[in-house]
Amino acid sequence: MDERAKILIVDDDKELLVSCSKVLKNGRYDVTTLDDSTAAAAAIESGEFDLIISDLSMPGVNGMTLLRKAQTVMPEVPFVIFSAYGSVETVVEAMREGAFDFIEKPFKADRLKVVVEKSLGHRNLLKEKKALESELRKRYSFDALIGKSPAMQQVFDMITRVAEGESNIAIIGESGTGKELVARSLHAHSLRKTKAFVPVNCGALPENLFESELFGYEKGAFTGAFRRKPGLLEYADGGTFFLDEICELSPTLQVKLLRMLQDKKIRRVGGTELIDVDVRIISASNRNLEDALSAGSLREDLYYRLNVICIKLPALRDRKEDIPLLCQHFIEKYSKLTPKNLEGISNHALNCLEDYNWPGNVRELENVIERAITLAKGTAIELDDLPAHLIQKEYNGNGGQMEMPLNEAREKNLQRFERNYLIRLLEKHHGNVTAAAKDSGVTRRTFHRLLLHHDLHSKDWR
Repeated sequence: MDERAKILIVDDDKELLVSCSKVLKNGRYDVTTLDDSTAAAAAIESGEFDLIISDLSMPGVNGMTLLRKAQTVMPEVPFVIFSAYGSVETVVEAMREGAFDFIEKPFKADRLKVVVEKSLGHRNLLKEKKALESELRKRYSFDALIGKSPAMQQVFDMITRVAEGESNIAIIGESGTGKELVARSLHAHSLRKTKAFVPVNCGALPENLFESELFGYEKGAFTGAFRRKPGLLEYADGGTFFLDEICELSPTLQVKLLRMLQDKKIRRVGGTELIDVDVRIISASNRNLEDALSAGSLREDLYYRLNVICIKLPALRDRKEDIPLLCQHFIEKYSKLTPKNLEGISNHALNCLEDYNWPGNVRELENVIERAITLAKGTAIELDDLPAHLIQKEYNGNGGQMEMPLNEAREKNLQRFERNYLIRLLEKHHGNVTAAAKDSGVTRRTFHRLLLHHDLHSKDWR
């Protein structure tokens, strides 16, 4: 516990403030007392406290207003209320608004000490949790990419190793796996980071328009060309040029792109002048480049120019251990856009997400979480907040398992049952491993081993 935890006590009863100050000013706490609730509101707005204790019924600004202000300014700080005897309804309302605990007047010094220690203990747990989450984000994230799975750790390592080089890079992965995020990360860690990053989707424009966009055009080159326009490759000079869905590029444009890669020069449409361009090409495709090469949709000479270094992104179904981290990231991202104070996702809902096959990969998961936040009624995303097609799989108990071999389906269900069983025991015994192990009929050591296997932490239920 912080030896000098800062406590704010607000009450219009000056004698009570003096008594509280004497009880708590023993070297462990830095106590501020205020008998003016308006001044207290200003202190909450500008100060930093580890605990706030306030009466509810005061002239000027009442305790409920102070509580709401504290919830806005310092939502992580416990707010304890003084309540007069018999004011049950008011206490209940305050607890619903977010008050951590209450102290009924008159009270003994021991009661005040117990509530203060309990509240500050809760505050310290929140601090530790935030510090841990921050450390996890540092450890398991790379720019906007997130993952603790071995496959993603390999991607992070590859980005670190090749970003500062000049070799062209091909990124392969299904739609929604984050190919452009990887490309932007490569640019951000390259020696070209101060220059432009220019993304282009090769399948977005017809060939005639795409050529003029890529290479630019001269005045009068075609109907409507009333002035000279530099191309995107010129704009990217000195920087990084990202060609998404490279296999959609027409054969004609593949030849012209190949010529640019060889000569480092381009010619605008309708022009005769050769223009020097210095760009690093990062290409991406949701198709296997070798298959595109065999099918004839990608030129062999261009393939070797683009595919100097290949980074393969795993599908989300192949790195499901990253789903909890991704969920928390998207919850934090989209909760900021709503007045809701969402803390996370229930275990039941998380199990449902982990059982799903994710054909749309991370992009689909992000969409599901954004939708769930909009629909959520409580402080966590619940099963009912998820789309119907995910919930139906959960209720059916299949999750696509009818297409699996028997042993694989049996193992999947066994792992799922074991995890849910452990979670229910931890909930029942509030994270007490000894009691949970005794209830389950296994040794404490075995119970700890099972928790480690399922990446569960007993402190999350305390």
